[in-house]
Amino acid sequence: MFKKFVINTVVVIILLCFAELLCFNTAKKENDVFKSKTDKLAANNSKSYKTKYTILSDFKPILWRKSFIIENSDKKPIIWFGCSFAEGAGLSDTQAPCGKISKMTGRSCINRAKGATGTQFMYYQLTKEDFFKQAPQADYVIYTFIWHHLRRLYNYQINPLVDMFNVRYKLLNGNLIEVKPFFKPFYSSFIIKRFLNKIELKKSEEEEKDFKLFNALIKESVRITSEKYPASKFIMIEFPDLSNRELPDYEIKNLEKMGITVIRVNDIVKNTDFTDKKYWLEDNIHPSEEAWNIILPEITAKYIK
Repeated sequence: MFKKFVINTVVVIILLCFAELLCFNTAKKENDVFKSKTDKLAANNSKSYKTKYTILSDFKPILWRKSFIIENSDKKPIIWFGCSFAEGAGLSDTQAPCGKISKMTGRSCINRAKGATGTQFMYYQLTKEDFFKQAPQADYVIYTFIWHHLRRLYNYQINPLVDMFNVRYKLLNGNLIEVKPFFKPFYSSFIIKRFLNKIELKKSEEEEKDFKLFNALIKESVRITSEKYPASKFIMIEFPDLSNRELPDYEIKNLEKMGITVIRVNDIVKNTDFTDKKYWLEDNIHPSEEAWNIILPEITAKYIK
C-alpha cells in the first residue's frame, strides 16, 4: 500500500514538473517576444533611459523618462501619468509628449508615466508622500488612458511573463485595498499563474462593462490631486489604439462628474485617418511624433493656459 502511494506520488510530481516546464517554456517565448518589442522601442529612446520590472517585488525604476524643468518659471508644472503612450516609448525626449507640451506651454512637465502600467500605477504614486516631495506643485495633472489599462488592473502579479510590473488593487466594502501575494512560491508557479490569469481575465472582462475598479482608482486619484494641488485641473486624454475601442458615452459623463476634463483623441483627429501608418511607430502600436503633432496643439490651445 505504502509502495503504491510512493509510486503514485512520484508520478504526480514528475507530471507536475513536466507541466511546469511546458508552462515555463511557453512563458519564456512570450517574454522573449515582449522584450524584443520593448528593446526595439528603447533603441529609439535617449540612451540614458532604462527601465526594469521585477516580478513580485516593489517597483524600482532605474530611471524615469526625462522630465522637462523650466527654472524660475512663474507657472506651476504639468504632471503627466500613463503608460508607454504617455511616456513616449520609441521617441526621443524632445519628441515625447512631455517635451513637446513643455515647449508649447512654457511650463515644466514632470513625466511620471511608465510603460506596461496604467491607472493603478498613477494611484500607487499618489499614495506615496515621496511623490509630493518631488512634485510639490502642479496646475495640471494629465492621465493618458488606453483601453488595455482596464485589463492591466487585474493581470499583474499573476501574468505568465517572467518580468512584469507588480501592483494590484481590489475593492472591499467600497475601499481600495492593495492586493498582496499571500504565498510567494505559490505565485511563482507558471502553472498556477496561467490558471489564475484565466480567472483574472474574466474579472477584467467584467471591468470593461461596469468600470467599478477603474472608477474607484480614478476617483481617489482626483481626490488626492485636488487636496495636494488646490485649483489644479485634472485632464484625461483617451487615446485610441488601433482596435478603436473607446469608453462609452455614459462612462465619459461619469468621469466628467468627478471633475475630470475628458479629451477624446478621436474627436481631435476626426478629419484625419488616424489609422495611417505615419501616426504609429513601425511594427508596434505606439503613437509617432506626427500623432502628437496634431493632438497636442489643440489640447494646449483649448485646455492649458
